[in-house]
Amino acid sequence: MESSGADKGFFQKAPVLKNQFHDDASFQRCFRLFLSADVVSKAEGEVSSFGQDVISDQIFTWITDSEHNKPYLKGSGRDAFGKWKGELITGEGWRNLQDFGLSKGMVATGYDTPYGAFSRPLQFLRTHLWVGSCANVGCPSAMQDGAACLLRRHLTHPKLSAALSSEEKKVFENAYRRLTSRDPGYAWTSGQWMTERTGGSDVSLTETVATYQPEGAKGFASKQDQIPLGPWSINGFKWFSSATDSEMSVLLARTAAGGLSTFLAPMRKHDPQATTLTGEPKDDGRTLNGVRIQRLKNKFGTQSLPTAELVLEHMRGWKIGQEGRGIHEISTILTLTRVHSAVAAVGGVGRGLGIARAYALVREVGAGNRKRMRLVDSPLHMRTLAKMSAEYHGLMLVTFYTSYILGVSEHALDTKPSSALDVLTPQKKLVEPLLRIMTQLAKAYVCKPSVALLFSCMESLGGVGYLVNEEQEYLNISRIYRDTCVLPIWEGTTDVLCTDLIRAMKHVRGGAESLSALDEVIRKAWEFRGKIGRPTGWKPVEKWEVLRRKIEKTEQADLMGEAREVVWLLGDIITSLLSYVDAGTDGSVVAKEVFTRFVEDKFGVERRVRANTEEELKKDLEIVYGETRGMAAKL
Repeated sequence: MESSGADKGFFQKAPVLKNQFHDDASFQRCFRLFLSADVVSKAEGEVSSFGQDVISDQIFTWITDSEHNKPYLKGSGRDAFGKWKGELITGEGWRNLQDFGLSKGMVATGYDTPYGAFSRPLQFLRTHLWVGSCANVGCPSAMQDGAACLLRRHLTHPKLSAALSSEEKKVFENAYRRLTSRDPGYAWTSGQWMTERTGGSDVSLTETVATYQPEGAKGFASKQDQIPLGPWSINGFKWFSSATDSEMSVLLARTAAGGLSTFLAPMRKHDPQATTLTGEPKDDGRTLNGVRIQRLKNKFGTQSLPTAELVLEHMRGWKIGQEGRGIHEISTILTLTRVHSAVAAVGGVGRGLGIARAYALVREVGAGNRKRMRLVDSPLHMRTLAKMSAEYHGLMLVTFYTSYILGVSEHALDTKPSSALDVLTPQKKLVEPLLRIMTQLAKAYVCKPSVALLFSCMESLGGVGYLVNEEQEYLNISRIYRDTCVLPIWEGTTDVLCTDLIRAMKHVRGGAESLSALDEVIRKAWEFRGKIGRPTGWKPVEKWEVLRRKIEKTEQADLMGEAREVVWLLGDIITSLLSYVDAGTDGSVVAKEVFTRFVEDKFGVERRVRANTEEELKKDLEIVYGETRGMAAKL
């Protein structure tokens, strides 16, 4: 026998990460379920190419650079003589990933495509492929998207648009063009500053104050565009502000009229006195707009993303909407950022499963009696991956159904959806009430289990999964896991989302409409007659009726203690119906198996007698690798 050494002996064959557009069976099913046939035919070539682009060597090089060269304050924020400068430095990899995402229209796809209601699911399906490769530039994209959506509403709604002065309209239009641009040299990302020391998602004790002082608004936010500085002076302290390198922010502040108001504030302004490092006049003359970075946060994950404590000292800004209606205005942004969070969660799991699938094809383990077998031939390993893949599929359905409802809330359905999607579409007056429910449900129901799923993906690689594999960045599940851990926390923790959902369903004015929207979709989905039957014992409508009566008859305060149970029961009901409709679209044996396993697990449906090990392995392979590739994986 010959001993091993550093450069001799066994070396594990590296797995090959495939384009998720083709490799991910759940992605393919969602792509065809939540888009019209016309959009599928027009967009699939571009999305397929995009799926390959995001796993290029160049992208992974930028990711590694962004992790190594984390953001920092130059000179700890001060110059050589102690004067505050607050110059934030980000790495080249981070900046290049930002530019790549902007050029590929990660936000713009939701605004400049001709696909109407299907623009949103298309946008988020593309985002799903990007998540595992974006090194968190998706965070500023999410807030950029929310800000664009809010400004579009004020620019296009007849009553809101009429309330704008010519100056406000000019500022809002300029910001909207930049937020929806695909030109990295022109486009803006945005921050969203809500969190203060007094609370995270609870903004009731906000200490930031805005004062109307138009006489102090001298100069321009942008000399090039002749955009004037806002008439409001904003002072305060923001405790947790991500995307600190953004060009603008939407934030909350108190005003003398009482309550909270929402403001748009450019991050920088034109300063004719600004100089270069050597004291020469600065060409662009850009300095921070009354913002001082107190310190950067040291986080468990999302380390390439600059997150800071910010001191606001006479930051100039523009009020958005009515004074005192800040919560109402910022909720538009929260709707978008919460959908982005759910997509980021399933996107991370999708990449983790892609790596796990690839690894199972090349990794050999002991099979007893000195025999070896690949993980793909192991009944236990494949049963584990099949369970993970089936759970992922359910979370995918909930996430992209929510993105579809968002699209329908923004556009008329000019193209009739498929019969399957039609039963999942509420009547127009119930779309907004349903979106209020689905946004919060998706964020809570999807993000929390995604963390556990990603840990299981990491575990499926053994010790290699636990390593920070920057030598082969595409295998770095540990990085994605760390970053995904934040998703159940920011934009509202799981408990916050669950209590928000209870409030939405018990709201005096909108609660009844939200329950009616759920009722309509649940009943229509149940009545769908596709290419599979309904298993005996699966009774989602009955479960919903019991839950609805409880919600209607129980006081809001009494529901709060069991808000998580309510959310998860509702999530299970909706997931089962989405899975039923999905499987019924084409009668797929694999989709039917995923649906059947779900209702056996969640609804007490009598479990079938298991087939022999070989047959069960065949089913598991098809769930993991797809119906046409399942058995081929063994060859």
